[in-house]
Amino acid sequence: MPHDTEATVRAYHEAWTSKDFGTASALLADSLTVEVPVNEYPTARSFAAALEGFGSMVTDVETLAVMSDGDEAMLLYDLTATPVGTLRVAEHFTVADGKIVRIRQIHDTAPVRAAGLAG
Repeated sequence: MPHDTEATVRAYHEAWTSKDFGTASALLADSLTVEVPVNEYPTARSFAAALEGFGSMVTDVETLAVMSDGDEAMLLYDLTATPVGTLRVAEHFTVADGKIVRIRQIHDTAPVRAAGLAG
């Protein structure tokens, strides 16, 4: 039975935004590749730890758009986090066998850097 890319991405997003970091992490493949504008995450474990750290600071998320095609999906959302204010985030996902194998994220880095969250 094929896995539903959009359902996987939505489940991941819903999990981390509701602070269920265990469920979110379980949807990440061990071979996860992450491309983000600040910081580096060489392993799924390092990304999951950062997701929990930053996600714990998020107070609100408004999903603006979800699109998927085949094994790829995209999310566009606004999030509010205590140290950075509101950020608009675009994420591109690749899913294989029900797990997220790649995340590419784009957002303004100025508020993240100003909050001291960029390495």
